[in-house]
Amino acid sequence: MGASTSSLPAGELDRISIESGLSKQSVLTLYKRFLQLSTHRERDSGQYFLTKEDFLNIEELRLNPLGVRIIDAFFADAEVGEREKVYFYDFVKVLSHFRPINKNKPHLWNTREAKLRFAFTMYDLNKSETITKDEFKNILQMMIGANVSDEQVNSIADRTMREADKDNDGYITFQEFCHAMEKTDIEQKMSFHFLA
Repeated sequence: MGASTSSLPAGELDRISIESGLSKQSVLTLYKRFLQLSTHRERDSGQYFLTKEDFLNIEELRLNPLGVRIIDAFFADAEVGEREKVYFYDFVKVLSHFRPINKNKPHLWNTREAKLRFAFTMYDLNKSETITKDEFKNILQMMIGANVSDEQVNSIADRTMREADKDNDGYITFQEFCHAMEKTDIEQKMSFHFLA
C-alpha cells in the first residue's frame, strides 16, 4: 500500500506551504503520510490521489465513531466531491484547519470562522447549510453509541436546539452555531500541535 516517492513536484512545497500557512516541514510530513495512504495515481499527470475507500482503509478512521463524517469532510469541496479524488493539495487544505491559529500571522484556511465552518459541516449531514434536531441526534448517537438511551439523546438534542436555535425555526444556522460556540475554545480543541 502507498506510493514510494517522497518528494513533492518542483515548486509545490513552497506553494502549498504559503497557501496553507504550514511550515515546509509540516507539508513534507503530511506528504509522506499521504503517499503511505495513496493507492492510486493519475496516468496522465502522475499525481497521487485518495478515494473514499482509501480513507476507509485507515484503521483510526474506521474505529472513530465520526470517521465517515471526517472522510466526508475531505470530499466536501464541490470539485473534490465531483471527481471523487483527493489530491495532496486537497488533503492539506482540509488538514490545515487543524493547525494551531497564529494570531500574529492570520491565515484564511485557519481562522476561528474556518474552524467553526468545518465543525458545522460535521453536523450538517444533508449539506443544507442548517442543522436539524435529527441531524444533531444522529451525530450524538455516532459519538456515544449505545452508552446512552434514546430518551437521553432526545433530551440532549431538545436542550441543544432550545439553546442554539435562537429564532425557533427548527434549524440551527451557521450564525446560530457560531453564537452557541462563543465560549468554546475552538482554536485549541481543533488543533494538532504537530502542524505548524
